[in-house]
Amino acid sequence: MKKIILLFLTILTVGLSYGQNQNGIQYVRKNASSPEGQADLEAMKIALKKMREMKCENGLSWYYQGAIHNIPDTIKGENKLCPEYQTSENKLFAWGNCTHGASEEDKKKAASLHFLLWHRMYIWYFEKIVRELSGKKDFALPYWNYGRDNIMPKKIRQKGSSLFESARYTILNEGKAIPKGKADTIRLNIRELKNNPFFVSDAGFSKMMEINPHGFMHDLIGGTYAEPKPELFFNQIYQKEEAGLMALVPSAGFDPVFWLHHSMVDRIWESWDRLPGKPRPTLKELEAYPWEYNFIKPNGEQITYTVKEMYDIVFNLGYTYDSFLYTSDTPPLLASNNLSKEQKIPLQDSNGKIVWEQKVGKVIKGATFSHKVSNKFTRRTNKILKSESTKPYLILNLNVVTYKEPDDYYTVFLRYPNKEDEYVGSMTFFGVAHDHGTGENHTIGEAGVNLKFSYFITDDLIDSAKNFEIIIKKNGAGDAKVTLEKMSISRIRQ
Repeated sequence: MKKIILLFLTILTVGLSYGQNQNGIQYVRKNASSPEGQADLEAMKIALKKMREMKCENGLSWYYQGAIHNIPDTIKGENKLCPEYQTSENKLFAWGNCTHGASEEDKKKAASLHFLLWHRMYIWYFEKIVRELSGKKDFALPYWNYGRDNIMPKKIRQKGSSLFESARYTILNEGKAIPKGKADTIRLNIRELKNNPFFVSDAGFSKMMEINPHGFMHDLIGGTYAEPKPELFFNQIYQKEEAGLMALVPSAGFDPVFWLHHSMVDRIWESWDRLPGKPRPTLKELEAYPWEYNFIKPNGEQITYTVKEMYDIVFNLGYTYDSFLYTSDTPPLLASNNLSKEQKIPLQDSNGKIVWEQKVGKVIKGATFSHKVSNKFTRRTNKILKSESTKPYLILNLNVVTYKEPDDYYTVFLRYPNKEDEYVGSMTFFGVAHDHGTGENHTIGEAGVNLKFSYFITDDLIDSAKNFEIIIKKNGAGDAKVTLEKMSISRIRQ
């Protein structure tokens, strides 16, 4: 009888550990700089110490979990961290599964649709593994609240800790703040995301989030945006001198700060998703452009979701955040998966009708590039905005070509006479070489790569018939040339 009771209690404990939000349990993800967040970082440190000691083929190990995001196609020389892995032919279950590396059009569409959803599921499973291995039953993955708290949380930069990684932008590991200009760019982009009316599409929330703060922070932490020039380190995943772990897609998931970064990315998405009228991708769209969802359970078992199985739970994962960015409401659990709430109808197409176009064909040189848009266009635009009962969406498109993954980032503004510049977005290049080229040393190939950056600008256009300028500011000391081939503005009816 005692054995039966013991067996029942064991089954019940396992069920409570692995199930989501059972018995009303709620997990609250906290600011990593708060006392409560630091307690969760301590639990994460305990878990990662155990995970680093496991063999790489163990699904719970630090190496295995990092490789789920991505891993270099080839390790030159002996792989000291994982002797079992030498080339992509040695990949294990779920390795290299993130939404980066898509070059074909259908895969690009799928990657854009699934970017936020896949990473939400990925960090959720990591969170559950840490909760189990640390023994902290209320553990929730903390977030780095950059843009406001611009010093990397102390516990993540303590030498000798399982949370430490030496191949990061030096000043961040030294406890210094993100430089002001870069912190301002992060803050401006998070603010700009709030009013984005789309989820996917070239100008949609998912794509803009992926550019900045997502890609921006990857390159910043990895030393690409270091001053006065990009930093190189011994990258322990590539096992050679390279950019820091976070700056390269195949090594990013191995740096423990990755998890804090993506918890913040998820928090920004959840903050936006809670606003009235913000759309989500539909199940039909996601199934038309599917992605693989493969993870490891806290007991080490493999798990695979169909797109529908993922979609049924991804908005109900039993956790919340201690605060949100765009509202002061008391945090509930993640918003319901019921799409009738706030009429969350997808608005995906950002192609629209071209209402203005200008070929340029110039390398963006110097600190600032500008192009004046004539008052003939502005008068016509204001007439459109005033005549239609529902204000149309206007999208600024920048078509660029680059032959090497830039170590710079670019900020884009609209400038009216005697007015403060209106920030509309950024151009960042995290993962471009991985997606379009060899992925080695940020090279791309002789043909180069054509990229399109699009920005929702209706709210940035001033009710004026005056000329305005499109301003592109280069930030950084990189030597890669970025050629602006064409600019255009497209219009979408609501």
